[in-house]
Amino acid sequence: MKGRFYARTVCTTDLNKMSGKQGVLDRKGWYVKALPSGDEWPQDLSLAPQFKQARVDTLPGALKFGVDKFTNKECMATRKLLARQRETVDGKIIEKLSFGEYTWRKYSEVLECVELVGSFMFELGFGIGDRISIFAETRADWFISAMGCLQQRVAVCTVYTTLSDDAIVHALTETEVKMVFTSCEVLPRLSRLLKRCPNVTRIVVMEDQLDGVGDTSHVPESVSITPFLQILNSGKVNPSARLVNPKSTDVAIIMYTSGSTGTPKGVELTHHNIISSVVAYSCQMQVDETDRYLSFLPLAHILELACEVALIALGITIYYSSPFTLTSSSPKIASGSEGDSILARPTYMNSVPLMLDRILKGVSQAVERQGRVKKAIFYAVVANKQWLDRIPFLGKFLDGLIFRKVRAELGGCLKRVVIGGAPLSSETHLNFRAIFGCTLQVGYGSTETASCISGMVEEDPTTGHCGGPCLNVFLRLADWEEGNYKSTDKPFPRGEVLIGGPCVARGYFKRPDETKETFFEEGGERWFRSGDIAEMDNLGRVRIIDRKKDLVKLKHGEYISLGNAEATLKTLNVVDNMCIFAESTRDKIVAVVVPVLEVLRKIATNVGFKDSDMTLEHLCQDTCVNNAVLKALQAHGRRCGLSRYEIPAAVRLTAELWTPDSGLVTAALKLRRKQLGQQYRDMVRDMYTCLGD
Repeated sequence: MKGRFYARTVCTTDLNKMSGKQGVLDRKGWYVKALPSGDEWPQDLSLAPQFKQARVDTLPGALKFGVDKFTNKECMATRKLLARQRETVDGKIIEKLSFGEYTWRKYSEVLECVELVGSFMFELGFGIGDRISIFAETRADWFISAMGCLQQRVAVCTVYTTLSDDAIVHALTETEVKMVFTSCEVLPRLSRLLKRCPNVTRIVVMEDQLDGVGDTSHVPESVSITPFLQILNSGKVNPSARLVNPKSTDVAIIMYTSGSTGTPKGVELTHHNIISSVVAYSCQMQVDETDRYLSFLPLAHILELACEVALIALGITIYYSSPFTLTSSSPKIASGSEGDSILARPTYMNSVPLMLDRILKGVSQAVERQGRVKKAIFYAVVANKQWLDRIPFLGKFLDGLIFRKVRAELGGCLKRVVIGGAPLSSETHLNFRAIFGCTLQVGYGSTETASCISGMVEEDPTTGHCGGPCLNVFLRLADWEEGNYKSTDKPFPRGEVLIGGPCVARGYFKRPDETKETFFEEGGERWFRSGDIAEMDNLGRVRIIDRKKDLVKLKHGEYISLGNAEATLKTLNVVDNMCIFAESTRDKIVAVVVPVLEVLRKIATNVGFKDSDMTLEHLCQDTCVNNAVLKALQAHGRRCGLSRYEIPAAVRLTAELWTPDSGLVTAALKLRRKQLGQQYRDMVRDMYTCLGD
């Protein structure tokens, strides 16, 4: 195989031999990344030596490890739901929730709940080789259910609640699960689909705090219903259930990808795969038992699941939230009720770039209302924050004077944010870090590698990359001739990212042909072809520059990275989301943009509209407004250093929000290009017709 530029942090793929140190392979072409802390990871933070000593090699083992160390410490926190009501906002009926304080389960209580679930599964006869599915939003009960099943060597098939009906049915049918753990909130939807899933004979419903299990009248008579609290309130654990010991080679999770390119695929991940990621995270997160973590990303995503396992092993308290209740301005927070982050006061959270962009746009809209002078001061400080912080006491003074109220919306204690799922623009990285006074660690991973490939170290002040390879990860760049990316490129090697090591999954569930195409064995290692194109600098840091499926060659022979251009252009305040379209028979690219209404109304006023309450649909159809957004987008692209080929020549606005429910983005909020292309086919054709291209 062509290409011989590699990076790795340890020599061994045996978790029992991992010491937390870097290793150097005496082989031509190997490269070991440099670390600010020298040739060892901080031993007090790394779980590698601790797991080795305690012989932890499974996910329930990692939970037990945390419980033994932090028995009486708060482990999982959930807010008390006080009331539910419905309000009309911009013509749409939205559910509004009123919350009380957070309540906790201690570490010992979490383990007790897990063992009760495990005993329930044991008494029903579930064991090695069986599978169940979890179809529920992120919550403490999700984690407890998964761990209880894994204790009994039952594989957990995770399904995003935001997948399409067909995708959900596909996942439940392909895995032939007999039992589904679900929640009151999504039970109505699951009830409609159960007739298409004849294998499912039992559902366990995680109750709503106000409505209990909810309406079960539409559940087929052939399906039995078990309330989750009934399991937890049984109060007894079958002693025989405690004798079951999962193996590191067992398939722990069959995780269905969000399907950005087609039908979701189930990725088979063993305990060994996920524990390797857990250990790698512990080396880079630099957290301790005083930290507080805010969880709102889907636990059905491997990044969130592996991260929470690591945090529990490290003694962190996890506060559960959702993207709809995160801040006081979140869409489901009722008037007079505070957002989750204000009460949780997190020091650490995971996020995706789209969430950060939306938070910053909310800040921008609030600043716009402060007047011209205050706005100018605010943005001047943001732009120069990294230099102002070097002046003694000035940085802290400005934090208290200018950013205190903004930071309070996320609790006021945020120290670090880990970013994954999509590229993060340098502008968003710098602005979020300046405004919220925290570090941003961009990571790179995939479901097929248990989310573990590379990650930034916290001390790194630079942007535009996703750090060096994680602990115990091989990273190799293979030449891609068609795209003209080679490992011999100067000044830095480029190519398709290939990943090897213990994090690499067994393959795709029931898809031997795709498994054979994507995974391979070489040099005693299992490897995964990512399809991502990366450049690696002289410190071994990875910068994703393209993706094979996102790369389009225009008529003049120039390659355009759609994802890179979108990540940059989405930082413009009027853009909520966007998709760039390009055809190989054309010389230019075009874009469809989902606008931010409040900003769009200001643009409309500037081009002569006097009706400030004009609807989003009307504004999106107006030619003058579309042209004004196009000019703003083109100017922004030039300021950000995009080439003329990466800047859209035409733009159309759409009033349709792109949500997972619409099928236009995945559950991880990635664009589904095929579906978007079908949805806006006529609009794209009209743009090219007007361009005469």
